[in-house]
Amino acid sequence: MKKSLLTALLGCVLATPLFAQAEGSYVSVSAGKSKYDYASGEDSATGVGIAYGQSVTDMVGYEVGYVRFGNVKPSGFKFDAQSFYLAGVGTYPVSEAVSAYGKLGATVNRYDDAGDKHTKLRPLIGAGLGYKFTKEWSAGVEYVYFGEYLDLKMSMWSANLRYHF
Repeated sequence: MKKSLLTALLGCVLATPLFAQAEGSYVSVSAGKSKYDYASGEDSATGVGIAYGQSVTDMVGYEVGYVRFGNVKPSGFKFDAQSFYLAGVGTYPVSEAVSAYGKLGATVNRYDDAGDKHTKLRPLIGAGLGYKFTKEWSAGVEYVYFGEYLDLKMSMWSANLRYHF
């Protein structure tokens, strides 16, 4: 878990000079409550994520990211999941500082079920609200649904902090 997150963070830090050349781009870190919803019940854990986004126009852009959903132990065994995703992002400015946005894309989810690993491509859909404090800094809250695998549905509520280049 720590190695994957550290690798993603290190990659973003090393690529930051490249991102800075792209006007309208941002890096984002997020943390929140991930939800594992399956037929026999549901569990939650603390999820974390990191993303890079780029605006193509004032209202359309894309985002590439990584999410670590955290560990749960349903029925006494350890279950863990993570996701890499690519999503189109549509943004609607509500005011000068507040914006609403939606995400639609694809996610590659990796599930580790007590050592039995599965990787699946699934659809991603999400929505959120953002507040821009300064030209460079904003924060937001969002909900993202990461698809379904067998009886398991993955989602996450999170708060994020973004730095805009």
